[in-house]
Amino acid sequence: MDNEIKYIGTFTEEEIKQKSSQKTNNKVEKNKPKFKINKHNIKVSKFILSTKSKLLNKKVIFGILIVLLIYTLKPITFLKLKLEQKREYYAQMQNNSITCNNFFDSLIYASGADYYKNCKDKLVSPADGLITCQFDWAHQGIDIACYEYPGNIYAAANGHVCYIGYSKKYGNEVLIEHEINGITLYTYYANLSVIYVTNGQYVNQNEVIALEGGNPEKPAQIMDSDGHHLHFEVRKNKNSGSGLNPIIFIQ
Repeated sequence: MDNEIKYIGTFTEEEIKQKSSQKTNNKVEKNKPKFKINKHNIKVSKFILSTKSKLLNKKVIFGILIVLLIYTLKPITFLKLKLEQKREYYAQMQNNSITCNNFFDSLIYASGADYYKNCKDKLVSPADGLITCQFDWAHQGIDIACYEYPGNIYAAANGHVCYIGYSKKYGNEVLIEHEINGITLYTYYANLSVIYVTNGQYVNQNEVIALEGGNPEKPAQIMDSDGHHLHFEVRKNKNSGSGLNPIIFIQ
């Protein structure tokens, strides 16, 4: 057995350290991402280094922000001026009786320019009474409390009845479609106690179509919708939310 044992030899401490360091270096080299240096990479790195100081320059950044701010505010200012011009136009139409107190009112007027110009003074008042609630962006109609209850409700213009129904908000309601100067618009009558017309019926201007509804015991007051009254709207289409100021259309 002693003859079969071969002497291999021993390693010094320095040799052991060298071998261990070689192993760790090999592992690190294997884990390193392979990134080839070529002309394209050199150009990119040079460009980044050349623009880095410019991009971080506070004056340059401040200038860019000012330019962006100007281009952002310019269309808003332009739109505001256009809305102000339209507001003045509609105010003159009604001898300065129309006021746009906020941005939303101005938008409503601007969106209905063709209707106001072509259909001004083409409707008659749908009721004889006192206007208790005016038109604005939140209340897209007017409320009229008749002098005597129940007051007659009249068709504001010639047209076809296109809808009769009931809603929790406005009670009995009638919608009439009109064709005026090549423009189609709709009049909406709500808070009715009695309806005399039927769906699809043709009605003439000033024809009685319904009776006013509401509480007859409560006197009509300004900004009071609890008493008897007619809720009247002029719309661009059949849907609610497309209201136009009825005052401009009524003779």
